[in-house]
Amino acid sequence: MGLLSKIFGGDGDAEKAVKDLFQGIVNAAASQKDSSQNNPASNDPVVEEGRRSAALSGNSWGDEMPDEENQYNYSGSFTQYFENIFSTEFASYRTERENLSNGSRVVYTFYSQNAKRLVIELMPESCSAYKLREDCRKEGVPYLRFYYNHDGWWNTRSYVTERIKKALNG
Repeated sequence: MGLLSKIFGGDGDAEKAVKDLFQGIVNAAASQKDSSQNNPASNDPVVEEGRRSAALSGNSWGDEMPDEENQYNYSGSFTQYFENIFSTEFASYRTERENLSNGSRVVYTFYSQNAKRLVIELMPESCSAYKLREDCRKEGVPYLRFYYNHDGWWNTRSYVTERIKKALNG
């Protein structure tokens, strides 16, 4: 007779139920661990917000490249792609570019009437820099982050434009 049978009685049903419960907890934890290991950015709140936005637009996240213009089917570099969106969709804003971390991070600051209106950071998904985001929060300036090398993350034009418009109007 097992320990749980001794505690809950000898019929074995309670013991089986408790064993099933614990096995379910162990399986769920293992599944969560596998998921986060396969997707290191999955615990990043910015990534999660991006996924929610992408799901709403329905076209910037997934295994297959969407038909819409995105950073991977654009005829230039990822910075040229974003700069093209900035200059065509947000022409009323002046932007300044700053290269950080030997060019692996690029920061764009949007200005309107000499007031800082938005900061956008382009960075690799492996980057764990949060200082700029925290500085923007303290200043009360909206901040957006786009990962330019996250597998399955296409940064479609509508997705990028939607997030920027929301940040500027928010």
